[in-house]
Amino acid sequence: MAISTYATIDVGTSQLSMKIYEVSRQHGVKELTHVRHKLFLGAETYSKGFLSYQTVSEICTTLNDFKRIMADFNTRSWQIYATSGLREAENCLVAVDQIKIQTGFDVKVLSNSEACFLYYKALALREEKFESYIEEGALVVNIGAGSIQLSIFNEGRLRATQNLLLGSFRIRELLNVMQDEAYDFNALISEYMEKDLDLFQKYYLDSVNIRHIITIGGMIPEIYQYLQKTDPDFNGQISKKTLMKKKLPKELSGDMAKLVIPTVLLCRQIAELTECNQFYLSAIDFCDSIAADYAQKKLKLVSRHDFTRDILSASENIAGKYKVDMKHVENVQTLALEIFDRIRKLHGLGKRERLLLQIGVILHSCGSYINEIQTRECSYRIIMSTEIIGISHKERAMVANMVRYNTTSIPTYEELYEDFTENEYITIVKLNAILKTANVLDKSNRQKIKNVGVTLKDGVLTITAHTMADITLEKGMFHHGADVFQEVFGIRPVLRQKRN
Repeated sequence: MAISTYATIDVGTSQLSMKIYEVSRQHGVKELTHVRHKLFLGAETYSKGFLSYQTVSEICTTLNDFKRIMADFNTRSWQIYATSGLREAENCLVAVDQIKIQTGFDVKVLSNSEACFLYYKALALREEKFESYIEEGALVVNIGAGSIQLSIFNEGRLRATQNLLLGSFRIRELLNVMQDEAYDFNALISEYMEKDLDLFQKYYLDSVNIRHIITIGGMIPEIYQYLQKTDPDFNGQISKKTLMKKKLPKELSGDMAKLVIPTVLLCRQIAELTECNQFYLSAIDFCDSIAADYAQKKLKLVSRHDFTRDILSASENIAGKYKVDMKHVENVQTLALEIFDRIRKLHGLGKRERLLLQIGVILHSCGSYINEIQTRECSYRIIMSTEIIGISHKERAMVANMVRYNTTSIPTYEELYEDFTENEYITIVKLNAILKTANVLDKSNRQKIKNVGVTLKDGVLTITAHTMADITLEKGMFHHGADVFQEVFGIRPVLRQKRN
């Protein structure tokens, strides 16, 4: 791959930021320039609920300025992402449409989980100690303007993650009206954050040994740069003692202080949640995170970290929270993946859809914790209400609907067209058919069928169960799943037993 230039643009809550990189397979991604334009669109979104015409116009003007800079660098590839500052605005779709009309740019609005996943990719690619930190036990704190994402890693895996509406800008905007009345405004901010953080500690941290705290996002890169100016040897490491006593820079004023002060106070509050004595501030910003994702996909740069394992681990932790029978899940997962892999030519799906099938299997019965009679509906609502870092909101909705209709017929596309494209709907239908077929093979939850052979011949899919157990129940329940399978794939699955 020849050397080329590539640009990332972050339509952020406090600024529009663009970085242009030199990209090559030999040297990877090298930053060439970084330009920023202060624009506090988050202030409008969090206080008014929408973006004014003037703000949208300023976004477009700035993006056109960025376009001219990109031309100077002969940039032919770029990606433009927006997060909560635009996502939570009531007129988000109108704003995105105006940006397209006035600049020609397509802006992709990311969900919180998608944005966090890009940050984690950048950490894995660029921070040398990331793998050792998460192996020993780490709390990764993504401090955005609208919210913070707290993710617990242990033994190299993502164990739990929680999003809290405690972003630096949101806090400041909510409490700004009280500033003149407060005797100690910083203490007021700390008091506001305390309850949510204490609950997070109670539910997630009490049983985990956190040895490292990694902070990313928001104003963290700016704080990193300030500390590096005062100490050229600063490499991101800061002790808990120093963090608690470090004075805020006197030159901070106005809008900058509105973001930095809540960020520092959040770090201090989080430091008190654990016995960890080491904080790590990452200089990676969101533009770097977009570039890291690009590098993985286009340059085939391989990360040492297995993010698929993280996604499955997080799903398993959600299942554990709702007391799911994991032996049943493991058995159904083995059966479902065996069927999926053997009929690839019939379903035409890929690795991503295979992952969604695994997540669906893991979470298909979590709703029984709430209501045994309405298990599928409750499972659907749990999945839709729970963030899974690494999959998009749309993918989460696909999993939720796959599970929702596990024991009933899926509605027609006409009933779901507002939520899914035709291809997405067909994918749900195919994965649902496989889930139904695999699930009935362990209908008794006794794992009587642990190993199957799957063969396709003359339009018949033969599933051979290698077991000595009595599988009369499974054979009886198999017919309904077989009917659905035949409707979807055009072949009839047949269950045979081989006693060995």
